[in-house]
Amino acid sequence: MLKGQDPVGIIGLMLQRGEKRSHRATIVMVYMRESERGSGLADELLQAVMGFAKEVGVHQLELNVNHTNDRAIRFYELHGFDRVGKIPAALIDDGREVDELIMVHR
Repeated sequence: MLKGQDPVGIIGLMLQRGEKRSHRATIVMVYMRESERGSGLADELLQAVMGFAKEVGVHQLELNVNHTNDRAIRFYELHGFDRVGKIPAALIDDGREVDELIMVHR
């Protein structure tokens, strides 16, 4: 997403391959510039990605989020994502193990 000519947010969508998985996609690379958080732009960006996914036949969106990122978790829950699991030690951040929540929108 651009504001003027400056990028302020990005969401990637990775479609699953193969007939048995073609109804699924994973949301990746989610970023919103700090100055734009709370402005509604993230809502617009996520809605655009969700709309595109629906247009191409995706019925299930999946994502992983740092289990301590309460703001992001609330954001996704407000958009209909449910917590379905956890990946222990999904990341190593500065020598510290970080769990990720698995969230799904159907």
